[in-house]
Amino acid sequence: MPKDHSLESRARTEKDCQGKRFRVISDQDLWELADILNIPLHQVYLQSMEKGILPLRYFRNMPSITLKEQIILQTSQVAVVGAGGLGGRVIEGLSRLGVGALHIFDPDFFDETNLNRQIFADQNSLGNPKVEVVQECCRLINPTVRITAHRIAVTDQNQDDLFADVQVIVDALDTPGDRLTLAAIAGKCRLPLVHGAVAGFGGRVMVIQPLDGRMEMLYGGQEEARSAEHLLGTPVLSPALVASFQMMAVLNILLGKNQSRDSRMVYMDMEKPSLDLFEL
Repeated sequence: MPKDHSLESRARTEKDCQGKRFRVISDQDLWELADILNIPLHQVYLQSMEKGILPLRYFRNMPSITLKEQIILQTSQVAVVGAGGLGGRVIEGLSRLGVGALHIFDPDFFDETNLNRQIFADQNSLGNPKVEVVQECCRLINPTVRITAHRIAVTDQNQDDLFADVQVIVDALDTPGDRLTLAAIAGKCRLPLVHGAVAGFGGRVMVIQPLDGRMEMLYGGQEEARSAEHLLGTPVLSPALVASFQMMAVLNILLGKNQSRDSRMVYMDMEKPSLDLFEL
């Protein structure tokens, strides 16, 4: 008898930590079905979740992220500009969370000064383009995520066509002038921009809504200035923490949560330690 090539035939029941039962399916079964049915892998995962069958890789996301919300993430697209200390961790985390498509931008190559903090920097990646290394690593982390690698800098407000398909942009840059340009692009595209900055053991995160002018409040007149990161250095602790707050902001935007709190800037000082909120 031929094997049943359906999602339902491959599903099984698992209990979560609260004893609630869920239908789940393994990566191996989903990959086999995608190959047998000649369907793109991300579509098989989406079809599975739409049938109420949760891929096992997302089982530990629940109940913080529901099945309905996981479907929203699977159909979402996010742009991350900068693939270094902040951006690399954001890209890695969003890949594990199951965001369906990521557009990553960075013109640089990995070098030895990146080894102290950048999650994809290691002895094998030195000298290689950051976006290509990140793309390949994330394919191993979650092959359902479609990653488009742009080995370019975002320095021109007329590059807004590159962001036509996304719902949110992540600012993982390190110079005021580039941040102002990216904010202008986000404004033209009517997209929220999740700003993150690190320096020493401190950092900040803020969601900037289209044309609200708050990036200009932070960096106006400093286009040619060096960033605080260059002055104070960047130990691994600060980008790891700031990137986590940026990922949470992205999740809130994609899932439509906590939108009323977008106007606040979160400032973190890990040496004190302290966490402060500012209204801008």
